[in-house]
Amino acid sequence: MAMVTWSDHALQRMREQTRYIAEQSCSTEIAWKWANEIFDEAEQLADFPNMGHPIPEVPEAPYLEIIVRKNFRLIYRQKSDVCYIVTVRRCSMLLDDTIIKELDSAE
Repeated sequence: MAMVTWSDHALQRMREQTRYIAEQSCSTEIAWKWANEIFDEAEQLADFPNMGHPIPEVPEAPYLEIIVRKNFRLIYRQKSDVCYIVTVRRCSMLLDDTIIKELDSAE
């Protein structure tokens, strides 16, 4: 069983997205439901750490992603028995080498 750990950057992104969803939907209930779905999906990594797939834009990067709710990317890196969540992004936000370097430094 793997341990799931969240980076400060990933938690900050979760706070920002949850706040944005609450503002746009005028419902904290909808925002909390979204956040709980993201956290629940991340917790599945404890039992299935290889369930993600390589990031299409940079398949050589040491990160995997899980698509949650069809439009969010949960990006993580597996090291030994730890799945380290590095960021949560909208699927429309593509990654490039610059962002990968930022993710590397966030670890």
